[in-house]
Amino acid sequence: MTDQPYVAIAAQYASEDEAVADFDRLHARYKERGHHAAFDAAVVVRDTEGKVSIPKRDDGGKHHGGRKGLAIGLAGGLVVALFPAVALGGALLAGGAGGAGIGALAGHISKKSSAEDLKAISETLHAGSSGIVVVVDPSEADEIERLLTNATGITKKQIAVDEEKLENEVQDAAD
Repeated sequence: MTDQPYVAIAAQYASEDEAVADFDRLHARYKERGHHAAFDAAVVVRDTEGKVSIPKRDDGGKHHGGRKGLAIGLAGGLVVALFPAVALGGALLAGGAGGAGIGALAGHISKKSSAEDLKAISETLHAGSSGIVVVVDPSEADEIERLLTNATGITKKQIAVDEEKLENEVQDAAD
């Protein structure tokens, strides 16, 4: 079991509409190139009280760490790791994902990432703003960052995922 490197990118926006516009641009880029399976992103809205919702997400059909039924990818798992209450609000439970699987995915990301990196990502998504969380291959991070034209702030951090171990953790949590 070896770690697969990824880059987590969090971008802050003044409005949800601007975040959705950049999300749609990213989605179109992946679809045009025939790499939709590599697309893993979520639009995040954080209200003034700090409550988080995910109005739009897409993991490209690549269900990291739960290809046998978990309906969220690494970007969704990262959001839950950053803001655990989001799973309780039902934003990620749509589509049949189980709470135990979501917890396993978020826990794996939390264990594999430094607390300082997770804090830096969460602080990018200020209360009263919207954002995008994207998880990409390191070779694509700079291009993705350039496509986030409406962003008012961007944080990039390396994360690592042991996909085989994560698959087993999600499966164990579901049993």
